[in-house]
Amino acid sequence: VGEVKTDPAVLTEEPGKNIVAKAPGMKYRHYAPKGQLYLVEGEEPAVIEKINRLTKEQEQKGIKTAVIATEETKSAYLCQNVYSIGTRENQASIAAGLYDILREMDKIGAAHIYAESLPQEGLGQAIRNRMLKAAGYQKIHAEGVRCDGTL
Repeated sequence: VGEVKTDPAVLTEEPGKNIVAKAPGMKYRHYAPKGQLYLVEGEEPAVIEKINRLTKEQEQKGIKTAVIATEETKSAYLCQNVYSIGTRENQASIAAGLYDILREMDKIGAAHIYAESLPQEGLGQAIRNRMLKAAGYQKIHAEGVRCDGTL
């Protein structure tokens, strides 16, 4: 087949003036839910703790929250609205259900949505790319500081 090249607009997390999206799916924010989606990154126990803390804080303020989890972790979340995106053992099931679960967030009216970050191996890289675009690149590091430097 020869050398395979990936367009820089797909890999970059913050497209600049020098990188032009060649298709709608490569734009900065794409297929995003109406509520703000945050991708929470880190070790699994820290991610669970962080999401539970954030959802509790938001729910106490009267803000409707939701969690996008995997089958392996969904029972660990205390939020009223926890949705499984699939199993980490079958990344194809996660990819297939991604847009459906984002539309479900709109149906329930979630204002803040917290999603577990997935491994970047194999299909995981494409899934993470789509989730980052849906989140408008809003990431939260599980240890307490958002990756862009704010909480």
